[in-house]
Amino acid sequence: MATAKDSGTSLRRSVVCPNCWREFPPTQVRFIAESVQLRGDPIAGPTEQLRFRAMRFDASGNAIDPNDGRCTRIACPRCHIEFPRALLELRQIPISVVGAPGSGKTNLLASGMWGLAQRAADFGLEIVDADPRFNALLHRNESLLFATRDPSADVTLPKTDVGGNDLYRSVRIGGQTETLTKPSYFVTRHKDETRRSVMVLYDNAGEHFLPDSQFAGAEIATRHLERSSAIVTVFDPLQDARFRDRFAEGFDAPHTGRHERQELVLTEAIARVRRLRSLDPTAPIPIPLIIALTKADVWADKALGADWSELDLPDALIPRRKRLIAKLQEVDQLAREALRETAPEFLNAANILAQKVIFVPASALGTSPTRDADGHFKLRAADVRPRWAEMPFVLAIAMSDPKVFPMLA
Repeated sequence: MATAKDSGTSLRRSVVCPNCWREFPPTQVRFIAESVQLRGDPIAGPTEQLRFRAMRFDASGNAIDPNDGRCTRIACPRCHIEFPRALLELRQIPISVVGAPGSGKTNLLASGMWGLAQRAADFGLEIVDADPRFNALLHRNESLLFATRDPSADVTLPKTDVGGNDLYRSVRIGGQTETLTKPSYFVTRHKDETRRSVMVLYDNAGEHFLPDSQFAGAEIATRHLERSSAIVTVFDPLQDARFRDRFAEGFDAPHTGRHERQELVLTEAIARVRRLRSLDPTAPIPIPLIIALTKADVWADKALGADWSELDLPDALIPRRKRLIAKLQEVDQLAREALRETAPEFLNAANILAQKVIFVPASALGTSPTRDADGHFKLRAADVRPRWAEMPFVLAIAMSDPKVFPMLA
């Protein structure tokens, strides 16, 4: 492979595959053949281009495949899954998003990352796609919610498919089929630092986090928890009848009673973290835990006060961060009081399972779906107005680097 001197870049000493977690030196990376005749790979699959270890390079450091094709894409030497070249140079910030079925993960991811792209500068951050091809599903959902031209169009996002090709990738390793989660990749930087990082964002179908999951390979598919710098747990308080009765009486939008014990999903996720990292099975994990309390447009005004999302940030970066953290800590305490009254088992579980926990309300849509004449719930494009959807991800980035945000250390 081309050296750092040849390519003009500074390569990391070792790279961790963001798909199968094999650690390897950059010199072992596989290139993806571009020649159309080189179709089929023994690990990636018969419809994929051949992965190969390069022996020839052009003047720019790009590999030349066996049929003289110029290759720019790279893959892991173990699982042969492609990943962005930025990971050869920049450190990873893996962030796992966890939540029960119906908790609103899909909406929060789309709305939150869209909001972060719009407002990153407000929080002293820069964020851009590492390579848009890897973020296609996320951007498709963002476009549906925020770029639909017909204001009356139904923009309800489809439920995450447990075995769908959008979120998962199957490869054949050592004679065994492994189903691995497809992450999204964003290059991020704090404005007062020169160092850049790659945020690697993982999402799974909620069924993969259930304690009694019957889906084969659920632990492998959620193995990203082994490396996570922060975990965003999506908790829908409206799935709990006690919370609805207290703060959202008469709530009529879709909710499910099948998985009201959402603390068991959190407990299962943390148990997997402990197993994967060989941690004390009873000690709180050292990974920051951000609890995103979704659908806040329905309940937060009553539970937290009508000004819960008002945020007046000064121009200077350091005072701005202090104001932001002070507001988040204030809202965190109010949210804890509401949960202590209505869902104490979830609050207690979170406090016991992790050393650093912060609760943050978020409304991915800013509204609830309404029933049409046929009794079906629909979401109009014109009604989508998120509130604080980006905040759980701002916190995840901030808490993964306490040197920049020491107030959260």
